[in-house]
Amino acid sequence: MSTLDRRTFLVAGALAAAGVGLAGCTPGDDWLRLESAAVDDLRRRIRGEVLLPGAPGFTSAWLPKNGRYADTVPRLVVRVADASDVTSCLDWSRDTGLPIAVRGGGHSYAGLSTTTGLVIDLSRLSRVRVSDEGTATVGGGATNAGLLDATLGGRWLVPAGTCLSVGVGGLVQGGGIGYHSRWAGLTSDRLRSAQVVTAAGEVVTASADEHPELFWALRGGTGGTFGVCTELEFDAAPVPSDDIVYYRFTWTGADAALAMLVALDELHQTAPAEFVASAGVQATPIGSSGPGAAMDVFVRGQFLGSEDDFRAIVAPLLAAAPPLTQDIRVEPFWEVAPRFTNPESENHSWGDISRFAHAPLPGSALERVVELIADAPSRSPETNVQFWMIGWVGGRVVDSIGRTETAYVHRGMTELLRPTPVWANLTDAALVADLESWTSAVIDVLEPHTPHESYQNFPNRAIVDWPEQYFAENLARLRRVKAKWDPEGVFTSAQPLSAGR
Repeated sequence: MSTLDRRTFLVAGALAAAGVGLAGCTPGDDWLRLESAAVDDLRRRIRGEVLLPGAPGFTSAWLPKNGRYADTVPRLVVRVADASDVTSCLDWSRDTGLPIAVRGGGHSYAGLSTTTGLVIDLSRLSRVRVSDEGTATVGGGATNAGLLDATLGGRWLVPAGTCLSVGVGGLVQGGGIGYHSRWAGLTSDRLRSAQVVTAAGEVVTASADEHPELFWALRGGTGGTFGVCTELEFDAAPVPSDDIVYYRFTWTGADAALAMLVALDELHQTAPAEFVASAGVQATPIGSSGPGAAMDVFVRGQFLGSEDDFRAIVAPLLAAAPPLTQDIRVEPFWEVAPRFTNPESENHSWGDISRFAHAPLPGSALERVVELIADAPSRSPETNVQFWMIGWVGGRVVDSIGRTETAYVHRGMTELLRPTPVWANLTDAALVADLESWTSAVIDVLEPHTPHESYQNFPNRAIVDWPEQYFAENLARLRRVKAKWDPEGVFTSAQPLSAGR
């Protein structure tokens, strides 16, 4: 960490957990306190809340979920009350020269919602309403938890992500994948319109009929790039009325991991949209049987159909890798769906890089991935390596929309692959470097067999050519939209999309 020392970080984390601000936070000798007159001026302009270092809730309002970016401490945070507050924040930022960042859930993998200037916190804009006709109106600061609560047990669903504390606004602007994407579409595919505060401070509605180019960009161009979305309107998907299949299979060891990955990879090439799977392999502490045996392996998901049809689909998987445990249940949809959500975990650090696949991977490549997992730099519960094979990203529903019809370009894919190192905050820098080298080694194995595309909602600052990997053939058009709606680069980050032709 470049500016926060160990004691400061630990104090910040403890106070954030308690909902208290970091009193007297001074991360560097060049830290300049804002003049009280400027802060008073901002308070007069807005209806929301201005939080300064030392104020209750300050730290929890800016501390990113990925602890590796906790050294980027803002001068102040504004919890806006409405769209006009966002306009006032942008005007004030322009007057003071402070940069801004927009924060929904704070889950940006690359810490892109952090800044040393002003954080615009959308958390108060969290209301979710679902009409009888299936229109969901969602505040720009709503989370997956709020969306789930508003739809749980009802007739409608907005396909969203798995982590309950993730902000829906950021999710939808990066595409939005989850356990329901294959049959209900991406989160962004369900977006009907968005209320947006532009870089100029104007409040506009973007839809297929109003500002269609901006609407195109908001569906995959990433959050905090073209404006601040303060309200979103979705066409929700009807919830299946018949019971569905929930399943989870587990294994241990390298041999089972390889057999499972090869079989699931093959299954993903032809699986119907109603079949959903996510698989993971994690290095665990080495026992008497050596590193090859020290792996936890699982596949879980759902099938919108009969148990007989499900068993026919997974028969090749179970034959190739007979599981240690099987959990297969036929239940109502709303009994199954909450199992695919995760509460917010303790603040930690991670640094995965994702790659899409659109064809079967050679068995030799997957064998090498498993070997790399066996050679994990660390295997503790807090600091380890994982490899994910996620089948949420393709199928006839997702691929019914063309690659250039929205800014989300990754159509025609069969799965998303993620080498994921995780580590406890303040882990020794040398071990972090080893974990990142491990990630790069896995990507090097995948590179010859996958398109050069990464998921923009799983950003990583180590990706040098990230605009090409996130946006592919949509990049030039996105830059033109950026030039129109934010020509001065008001909305910027560690991975700023540049304006241009």
